[in-house]
Amino acid sequence: MTISFAPIASRVFRRVVGYCEMEQIADRIVRVSGAETLALPEAIFLAGQLERVRGTHSGDGSVAEEVQATLARFLSNVESFAFRVRHAVVGRGRVSTWTGYRDLSHHGSGRGPLRVEDSMEEAALCSTWQGNDFFAHFLFDDAAIYPLASRFAQPFFSGARAPRTPHCRDYLAMFGADHAERENLRVGQLWMFRDFAFGPDKRDRLRQMTERVRSAVTTTAPTMGAFIRRGTSGQVRRLENEAEVEAWCAAQGFAIVDPERQSAAEICAALKDVPLVIGVEGSHLVHALFSMARGGAILCIQPADRYNVIFRHLCGAMDLNWGFVVAEGTVDGFHQDIGELSATVDLIEDRLSTGRWM
Repeated sequence: MTISFAPIASRVFRRVVGYCEMEQIADRIVRVSGAETLALPEAIFLAGQLERVRGTHSGDGSVAEEVQATLARFLSNVESFAFRVRHAVVGRGRVSTWTGYRDLSHHGSGRGPLRVEDSMEEAALCSTWQGNDFFAHFLFDDAAIYPLASRFAQPFFSGARAPRTPHCRDYLAMFGADHAERENLRVGQLWMFRDFAFGPDKRDRLRQMTERVRSAVTTTAPTMGAFIRRGTSGQVRRLENEAEVEAWCAAQGFAIVDPERQSAAEICAALKDVPLVIGVEGSHLVHALFSMARGGAILCIQPADRYNVIFRHLCGAMDLNWGFVVAEGTVDGFHQDIGELSATVDLIEDRLSTGRWM
C-alpha cells in the first residue's frame, strides 16, 4: 500500500491553471466516431400538449429548447473520443492525475491523499458520474462503453457510492460484460472516453447489446403492450391516478411490469417483442428499450413542470418511435387524463400499423 498525493496536486493545479479539457491532459487521443446528423422519427402527441409545459428537468434545456427539440427532425451527434492519460489514480469517486481530475459522482468525492491498494499498467475506465448516479445512464453510457473500452485495455468500473443493484449486475451479465469494480487503484496508462453522443459506433454497440438481451430471455407470446410502474426508488414523480392508468392499460391487454419486484430477466421476458410501452418518464423505462419490438414505441407520461426529450433521443438511437402526454400538475402530484392517453395510443397504433418509422 502506498499514498498518492495526486488528488491534492490536481486540485491545486486546477485552482492555479484552471480547468483543463481532456484534450489538454491526454497524451494520446483516438477518435471513435465522427460528428453526424441523425434523422429522427416525428414525435407522436396530441395537439395542445406542448402548450402545457411549464418547466424542464434540472440540467436540461429551457422550455423553449425542449419544445424545439421535440419538433426537430434531426439530432446532431458530436464526435466520440478515447483519451489516454498517464499516471492516474482512481478512488473515492474521482480520477486524479497531477494536472487534473474528473469526478465519478455529482455527490462529491474525497479530496485528501489516496491510499493506493492496487495497480495496473494499462486499463480502461467505463464509469461516468451520470452512470454512477442514474440507472439509465449506467446502461446507455457506462455499460455501452464496456465493449468500446475492451478494444483499448482491460475495462473496469469505479466510483459507485453503493454496490451495483441486482438489475445492473444482471444486465452486465446479459451484455456479456465482466462486472469488475476497482477502487484505490493506480494506473500507468488509463483510457477514458467521451461517448455520450449516439453516433454510429455507439448505435452499433447498443444493437449488439440488444441482441444479447433478446437472445438471453424467452417469452411465450408477446402482449399488446406493457405498462411499467414508476415505483418509489427513484426521484419523486407521483402519478396520482396510477391505479386508474394501470387498470386502463390492463383492460387493453397490456402486461404490468414492476421493476421493484421483478428481476431483470423477468422484466425483459415480459417486455420482449411488445410493440408499445407506457410509463411515467424515467430511468425505469429503459428496461423496455433492449427487449421490445424493433420499430415499436415508448409513450412517456410527463408532469408539466418536468418535461424533457431524453427518451426521444434514446428511442431514435434504438430504432423506436417516441410519444408523450403532458399531465396536469407537478412532480409531487400529477393526473393523467385517460381520454388523452387513449387518444395518444390510437395515434401510436396508427403509426405502427403502417410500418412507418418516420
